[in-house]
Amino acid sequence: MLSLQCTLAQESKVVQEIQQLSRMKWQWMADKNIAELDQLFHDQSKFVHMSGTWNKDRELEIIESGSIWYKKADVHGVEVEVFDDTAILWNRITLTAHVRGNDVSNEFTVTEIYKKIGGSWKMLDLTFSKARDTHKIQPATSAESKLLQLSKDKWQWMADKDVEKLKGLFHEQSNFVHMGGSWGKQRELDIIESGNIHYKQAEIHEASVEVMDDTAILLNRITLLAVVGGKEVTNPFMVTEVYKKSGGTWQLGSMSFTKLLQ
Repeated sequence: MLSLQCTLAQESKVVQEIQQLSRMKWQWMADKNIAELDQLFHDQSKFVHMSGTWNKDRELEIIESGSIWYKKADVHGVEVEVFDDTAILWNRITLTAHVRGNDVSNEFTVTEIYKKIGGSWKMLDLTFSKARDTHKIQPATSAESKLLQLSKDKWQWMADKDVEKLKGLFHEQSNFVHMGGSWGKQRELDIIESGNIHYKQAEIHEASVEVMDDTAILLNRITLLAVVGGKEVTNPFMVTEVYKKSGGTWQLGSMSFTKLLQ
C-alpha cells in the first residue's frame, strides 16, 4: 500500500511538472524566448501547424522572426498521461496569433509529447488540431519501416473491427482525439466493435516516423472513408500516432486526428 501511494504521488508530481512546463512554453512562445525554447525542444522534434509540418530549427526561426507570433494561449482544459519517461499532454486552447500582419484567433486541441532525457523533459512533438493540406513529409528510412507497417496494419485491423489485435496494440493509458471528442482505450475499442464508427478504408498519401529511443512519433496524411451514424463520410486527416516500446513490443499511446482543409 505504501509503495502504491508513493508511486501515485510521484506520478501526480510528474503530471503537475508537465502541466507547468506546458504553461511556461506558451509564455516563452509569446515572449519569443528562443533560448528557453531551444532547451525545451528535442533536436528531432516535429511541429504540425495549419500551414504545414516542420522541425525544430524552422519552428525557432519562425518564432524569432515573428512570422507567427503566438501572442496569447487561453488554456481551457488539460489532460496528461505518463508512460514511464514519456508524457503526453492534451490541451484545449484559444490561440491568438499574429500572422502576416493580422491578429487571428482559433480554437485548437493541442497534443504535446514530452520525454525525460538526462533528468530534463524535452518536447518531441507539438500538434495543432487544424491544418491545411499542404504537408510535405520526408520519406522514412529503412529503420522506421517496422513502425510504418504496424501503423498500416492498425488501419486494416480497425477496418476489420479486429478488436483482439487492437487490444494488444493500444496501451492501457492510450488516448484518442477525434472530431467528436477525446477518450481512452476501452471506449475506442467499444466504438470500433459496435460499429458506431466503422473505419472502412484509410488511404495513406504520405507518412513519416521519428524514433527517439523507446518512443516514436508517426505522422501520416490520409483520406479516411468511415461510416458514422449509418452514413458514409470521407475526410482528409493528418493523424499523429505516438508509440512506446515496452518489453520489446511497440504499443500505441496516442492517436490524434487533425481534419485538413481541402
